[in-house]
Amino acid sequence: MNKLILPRPYLSWSQMNCFMTSPVRFRKEYFENGPRLDTKYLTFGKNVHKLIEDGKYKEMFPELVVYDTKELEIKCDVLGVPILAFIDNYDSKNNVFREIKTGTQPWDRARVIKHGQLLFYAVALKYKLGKTPEYCDLDWIETKVGKSDDKVDDFWRENENMINVTGRLLTFHREFDEREIEHMEEKIVKIANEISEAYQEFLREI
Repeated sequence: MNKLILPRPYLSWSQMNCFMTSPVRFRKEYFENGPRLDTKYLTFGKNVHKLIEDGKYKEMFPELVVYDTKELEIKCDVLGVPILAFIDNYDSKNNVFREIKTGTQPWDRARVIKHGQLLFYAVALKYKLGKTPEYCDLDWIETKVGKSDDKVDDFWRENENMINVTGRLLTFHREFDEREIEHMEEKIVKIANEISEAYQEFLREI
């Protein structure tokens, strides 16, 4: 593998996903240091995560399982690629995790299986701790666009006519197979090299 020259010290899932889905946006955000994509949906999701971190979720989502470690930061090296991961909800005793999602687009089992972020996190844990997690769970907090109803508190009323929770929580269990873990490792190396090549070309242009 050639020496990597990346626009950031670490490769994250958000970088990988941005590069794979929109190389033009990736160039603007990471090469040119342009404004990051920020929508009301992303802002709403951050607010929900903050409520969970602060322990203010129990009345609204009593069924939500929260492990002992929230926002676990992982920095490690995967086959020569430095990566960075932030895991929403980590069980340090059993080495498993949960990923929390909001959004109006429904999650189902097929979408969960295809979601590369979960494999990226599993790889991060494997290389940081030396053991691959057996599974993870994805919790979808269903959201809607529209007015609040009488069941929500003042926090959600501030988002009236924008985005609100419906009160519905769906959980999807996702087990990991070593072959797909290895495939993600290969993808991390591949994308890192493609980003490095594109970044070096960008640097030659300026």
